[in-house]
Amino acid sequence: MKPLHHGLLNARRFARRSFASGLALALCGMLSLAAATVVRGAERSAEATLSTGTGLRQIDLEARTDESTAKRLTPAALTAVAGLPGVRSVEPVVQASFDSGPDESLPPFLLHATSARASVPPPLLERARAEVFPLKGAEVVLPAVGDGQDLSGLLGRTVSVGYIQRIGENRGTGVTDRITVVGLYDPAWQIDGPNAAYAATPLVAKWAAAREGVEVGRFLGTRGFARATVVTAGPEAVDGVLERLHEQRFHAYAVADRVRELPVLLELFRWGALLMLGLLVVAAAVTGAGMGSGLLRERVHEIGLLRAVGRTRREVAAVFAVEIGATGLAAGAAGALCGAVGGALVVRGLAGMEVFAGHLPAGPVLPGPWAVAATLLLPVAAVLTGAARPLRRAVRTDPTRALRDW
Repeated sequence: MKPLHHGLLNARRFARRSFASGLALALCGMLSLAAATVVRGAERSAEATLSTGTGLRQIDLEARTDESTAKRLTPAALTAVAGLPGVRSVEPVVQASFDSGPDESLPPFLLHATSARASVPPPLLERARAEVFPLKGAEVVLPAVGDGQDLSGLLGRTVSVGYIQRIGENRGTGVTDRITVVGLYDPAWQIDGPNAAYAATPLVAKWAAAREGVEVGRFLGTRGFARATVVTAGPEAVDGVLERLHEQRFHAYAVADRVRELPVLLELFRWGALLMLGLLVVAAAVTGAGMGSGLLRERVHEIGLLRAVGRTRREVAAVFAVEIGATGLAAGAAGALCGAVGGALVVRGLAGMEVFAGHLPAGPVLPGPWAVAATLLLPVAAVLTGAARPLRRAVRTDPTRALRDW
């Protein structure tokens, strides 16, 4: 008797009895693998973001007005940061709002002018010249779609926009300025928030200072920049520079750590995958215990016949272990296949949602090999573990008694 052949035949014969249990296991495996695939897609997107730029070498500084001990990001403070060992450059960031102003020929929009950084250039869709960066004077790069408006028609044009000039306590007036649109970037890229438009720092600082009603020099010297990007000499220098920045009371964090940190919704997918994997193990163990107990109640005569014709307990146990394990393997395989396909479809659907924009890749995503292996093999191991005790009792049944009871 070949235990493998006999066990597979039995699994096929009694497949209907174990169909409901196998379906529950396959469903748990499918949901777990699908959720794991979403998390893998987010992690892959984060690594792609880091590998395409200088993200592995970047440290972000933030101005924290709620912490009295945190240093302001003034020009003098950033000059001192630029002199630290291991620092290659410091790129300050300031933001200011501007709108379409009184020009009725422009689509109505409200955008956030942001300092353009050489280390984090936006992905351009169209450009007015071969080399767009660095931006000069009143040149700006707009999102192709901003504030719900199609801005592609502004490429290459010099237009008038409006911003606010403070003239007194809680009083402001609209002022116009001329800008030249030299590029359009993909609006799905929202590293500086939605509706960001990029311009040279002096232009943005001018608008930000006007909103506060002070001169640019005084604005930067007292309020400072909103944040800054520190580019180190290499990834290995990040930890040392970060430690020095913390010692000097800067609010700083490594960009790689922040990019790899999943949003709350995607973190829920991670915990959901682990939860469903745990349920899969528990359900498989219960299924195995039930199938093993069934041997004692319904098929004890079959065990007696096998023992009566000279089969050893080990051979009999192997036959039924193959039968029970085949159920777990079939459920695991179905869960792995459906989970891989379902996960890829879920990632594709979520990638098109605004809340997940930039966190999930647009292309197909396959689950990781360890996740597939867990979905495929854990049901087998758990089923056999659950069936071990009743199976051991079944094969130890005296063959004479088993045949007499039958």
